[in-house]
Parts: sequence; structure tokens; C-alpha cells
Amino acid sequence: MNWEEKLNKFLETFEHKDDMIGVLVCGSFITGSPSTHSDLDVHIILKDKVTYRERGNKIIDGLLIEYFSNPPKQIKKYFEEDYKNISSMSQTQFATGKIIKDTNGIVQSLKDEAERMLSKNFADIDTSINELQKYCLWDMLDDLKDLYENGKDDFDFIYYVCLDKLIKTYMRYIKYPYNKKSTLGNITSEIVRKKYLLSELPDKNISDLIYKCIVEKNKSNKIKYYEQLTNMIMTLLGGFDIDKFKFKSSVEE
Repeated sequence: MNWEEKLNKFLETFEHKDDMIGVLVCGSFITGSPSTHSDLDVHIILKDKVTYRERGNKIIDGLLIEYFSNPPKQIKKYFEEDYKNISSMSQTQFATGKIIKDTNGIVQSLKDEAERMLSKNFADIDTSINELQKYCLWDMLDDLKDLYENGKDDFDFIYYVCLDKLIKTYMRYIKYPYNKKSTLGNITSEIVRKKYLLSELPDKNISDLIYKCIVEKNKSNKIKYYEQLTNMIMTLLGGFDIDKFKFKSSVEE
């Protein structure tokens, strides 16, 4: 039994099938290269008049189906929320997904809307970085140096926590969606970029350093590459001088 047959079996027993007006399947079974741990992601579009939404999981003949049932207006809200947060997760699912059922054309219209939003590349979103945010980047590097120089056992743990924040800050500034699971693949694999509708990072030197920071095992090299990456990102952000740092803001009422 293939995934389409298992999906049909699931849909036949779906509790709210009387409210169902569309079905879209996305994920690796559609975009390619599913693994033994891949589930089948299913968006079930409900009538707009419903007052509920539901997500859940069901195993059908060994296949884990993860379903998300929402009316169109709720899906559009997900699109808008993701867009404001420089995320393309929900839009990419619809843009790359396969329509299985579309009673009145609403699934195709949602797919078109997702593609339209992706084409904007977050051009109208303000991603400027203030001095306090720059200070946080400087402080993370300073803390890491302290941990490394004193041989602390939690260096590796804190290193990856800080690296995640550093890369996330950079990606938001350049208006690129940040997904931990696809960060390395975006740098190394055209297949991953195609699967998630990603573009190569604009600065080859920075992307090379991100790669080194992620895969490096030696602690000495880790701190070296991390400092280089921090300095390059700081330069991109307009520079930072700890001796001149100040940040003034209003008192909370």
C-alpha cells in the first residue's frame, strides 16, 4: 500500500470529513527523499464557517500521518504571522504541496497566495538591529571566551546555544528565513535549497564560517571561527564599540 492509499484510508475515517473542502499534502513525500522517519504532512481545509481547528497524528499501516485541519481564514493568518516573523514555513508547505482535493478552488487560491508572499522576500519588513542587540552579540562572545579560557565543561553546550542566536540574528537581518534543520543543507546542498525554496546566502565568507562553526569539533577552532563570524556580522551591522555602548529607552509605566 503506497502513501496515497494510506492517505485515502485516513481521510475515509477522518472525524470532521463533512466539514472538509480540501486536502493538500506536503513534505518529503512530495518534495523528494523521504527517510524511514518521514511522516506524511496533510493540510485539511475546512469550511470557513467552522469555529474550530485541530491537529493530530494517526498511524495508518505503518505510516505516521500528521494532519492540520483549519478553515481558510486561519491558514491565511498563519501565512501573515510567519511573514511578519521572517518565516516561510507555512507558505512553503502550500507552495510546494500537492493538492489532493479542492472542492471549490480554495486550496489553489491558498497555494497561489503562499507563492505570492514568498515572492516578496520580506522586502517590506523592518529587520534593523539596535545597539542593545549588538551588545548581546558581543556579550555572548565574551562569555564564550571566558568558558573556553577556563576550561569549563559546559563550553560546548553554551557554544551551540550562542551560535544558534548569532545565526538567527544574521538571518533575520538579511531577511532570510531561519530553520535550524535546513541551515547546513542550505549551505551545502542544492537539493535542500530546492526542497525548501531557499536561496544561497549572499555572503560566501559568512556562509563558509557558519559551516565551519557548525561542523568543527576542536574547541580551539570553534572559538576562533565563532569570533571571526561575530566580527564579520558586526561589521555588516555597522560595527560595535563596547567602550562607547549606551542604550537609552523610556521607563515602563
